[in-house]
Amino acid sequence: MTLQFSPSNPWRACLVAALLLSMAGAHAAEPDQRVPGTEAQRIEEPVLGGQMVVYEAGRGNAREILLVHGIGQEAARDFRDHIAWLAKSFHVVALDLPGFGQSDKANVLYSPGNYARVLKQVAGRFMHGPFVLVGHSMGAVVSLRYAAAYPDDVLRLVVIDAPGVLHSSSTTGQYLAYLGMEFIPPAADPRDWLTNLARKLLAPLERLHLDPQIILASAQLRQTLLGADPAKIAGLAVVSENLQQELPKIRAETLIVWGAQDTLAPVRTGKVLALKLPRARLTVIERAGHELMLEAPERFRAALEPFLERGLPPAPERPAAILAKRGEGTCRNERNRVFEGSYDKLTLDGCRGVQISNARVRELNVLDSTVTIDDSHIGGGETGLYALGSTVVMTGGRIEGNVAITALSSRLDLAAVEIEGREAAVTAPQRSYLALSLCRVRSPRTQGEVHDFYAVTEDNPL
Repeated sequence: MTLQFSPSNPWRACLVAALLLSMAGAHAAEPDQRVPGTEAQRIEEPVLGGQMVVYEAGRGNAREILLVHGIGQEAARDFRDHIAWLAKSFHVVALDLPGFGQSDKANVLYSPGNYARVLKQVAGRFMHGPFVLVGHSMGAVVSLRYAAAYPDDVLRLVVIDAPGVLHSSSTTGQYLAYLGMEFIPPAADPRDWLTNLARKLLAPLERLHLDPQIILASAQLRQTLLGADPAKIAGLAVVSENLQQELPKIRAETLIVWGAQDTLAPVRTGKVLALKLPRARLTVIERAGHELMLEAPERFRAALEPFLERGLPPAPERPAAILAKRGEGTCRNERNRVFEGSYDKLTLDGCRGVQISNARVRELNVLDSTVTIDDSHIGGGETGLYALGSTVVMTGGRIEGNVAITALSSRLDLAAVEIEGREAAVTAPQRSYLALSLCRVRSPRTQGEVHDFYAVTEDNPL
């Protein structure tokens, strides 16, 4: 992954805090602010050093819950609308993570891994057994990391609007826009990438290219490039986090809650988590964005409370879908067409905003088009998906064939997709770009789960 800074506009005024707290105007907490209905303690924190603030409510209740906030100086106050009702049944523990709220701030590595170790210190001191772990935004990524590292601690897990998770070439554009940073995947020729796939990023010729991990590991670079700002350090760290090895380790029942209008951590990420976590269910709250606990508190409580009391309900038995047979389908120079059902062949030519959902397509040809594919099965013959000069975004489902995908001058963004090519998974007679997020690939060249970015060429198939 390559991080790009434009010298003409090195840092915009907005911080990641403004990105992660809804655009409704978050403000920094006053030094003497407290979380309503709680008692606060300032404790020594040995992982990152300094002191941090921990809040408690409902002491004496046998059941316990730990609340982990996202980026922003409101910190634990993000849960202020919910602590009172939680404290009726739970011993509630919330905290201002180091770098935020009333906790100490320093030029240190505020990463999900370090924060998970901070949570372990808090759990050891304040919790008395397995507990419910609730994380929002960056705190959701921290909670995923914690549940993987310490599975015996987590009775149930709640993940709310988690950023990142998908490969950074798929997700970081929205998440880090307010930092004035853009990502260019390292396998691509930057000039080729900018010219063909991201013309809007063309800027002055002088640019500084640094891997995010190099920045995060260096106190001097964190100071010089990020201003030692905890929000910027934490924001860059969270979108650089690779959870590929961690998600299978999570044993706890998991409720995934997402705002349908979240533009910072799109609901696609929630769908991928629901597919990849062993025991998980996604609940989408309509007319809510990234800060849904504050935007829709009653609907958030209605989604959370049954899970806290009873866990996940049994998965509904779904009869095998009977797809309407469509034969051959065609879209030419149209916008926003929707295709469902079973097709022997489907051709998109010069179309924009096409959606393919819950479909079975034996042969899919995408020519100079943009298409989103969800929960569909593509292929079965010689070539499953043929893409020429197109952008394809697919979530869930499967692509297969002797050659699963043939791409020419195209960009494919696939998440939680099974790809099986008996001769090759992906071939590219003309250079194409492939972002794979938590995809399972089977081909003579590649076997197993893949979370990576590729520039695929004729001489370099997958």
